Amino acid sequence: MPHSSPDIPDMPDLLRQWRGRRRIADIPEGTAGNPDGPVTQTLMAQLLEVSPRHYQRLESGERPMSSDTIARISCLLGLHTDEARALYRWSGRPVPPLLAPAAPDVPDDLLDWMDSLPCGALWEGPDFGILAYNARAARNWPWVRRPGANIMLDLLLEGPGRRQCAEWEERWAPLLLAQLRQGSLAEGNTALRAIVDQVCEDPRVRELWNSTADLRSHSYGTTRPMYLPGWEPRPAWITVMGWQPLHAPGLRLVTGTAARGSREPDLPDGVQGGGPARGGGGGGGAG
Repeated sequence: MPHSSPDIPDMPDLLRQWRGRRRIADIPEGTAGNPDGPVTQTLMAQLLEVSPRHYQRLESGERPMSSDTIARISCLLGLHTDEARALYRWSGRPVPPLLAPAAPDVPDDLLDWMDSLPCGALWEGPDFGILAYNARAARNWPWVRRPGANIMLDLLLEGPGRRQCAEWEERWAPLLLAQLRQGSLAEGNTALRAIVDQVCEDPRVRELWNSTADLRSHSYGTTRPMYLPGWEPRPAWITVMGWQPLHAPGLRLVTGTAARGSREPDLPDGVQGGGPARGGGGGGGAG
């Protein structure tokens, strides 16, 4: 008897069609053979390191798929987010909160929109890595320019990012840790669990982690004090907001705007938009 959700009865046929639209050249691994050849059940079994019969049973619904198998099949078949979600539901597995590569590319139109914003803004990936930032973000949060910058790592571990967070232990760390805990609980989210292990090497972070059990899907919309260039010696109160594009759910746009009643300093003359400040590659921000 098929082990699958009754609300998607045609999933075996969909899987066959999804496999049929791929060619060997489309598979991430450089598989030997005719690049224009079809992706067969035998090839899928080989790539999944299971027997052909085992894969046939997976595709037909006769054998349940694990979350790891679903993620692997989704990658091999190049499934869109909605297709992958349907496969998780059909298999009776929890749908991960983020279905996207750890470091997805930011489309040019989203980069241009970020550059046009009159406040510090950056794009982050599912693992809180900074993928791109605008000129104001580079001015307000210089640590975003660090190769491999990551919001959780840079704001929780000792360094320039954490030192910018006024009242860090009371107003920043609890929100960040609650958000990190929520994300790390998702099945298969090994990247965030690795970040938990890394930040908890810091004694202060580990103490805060062990003393609370708060969960928070996000901390956007909160106002927190932060030391910003041009505001010294007192911290500025900034409102941290976040948006997620429907067509790229693995991305989040994070902005930090001066709280109502205060005004952010202007950029120096000639510094507009992203330009050379546009950049990133896995890292930090004001999450």
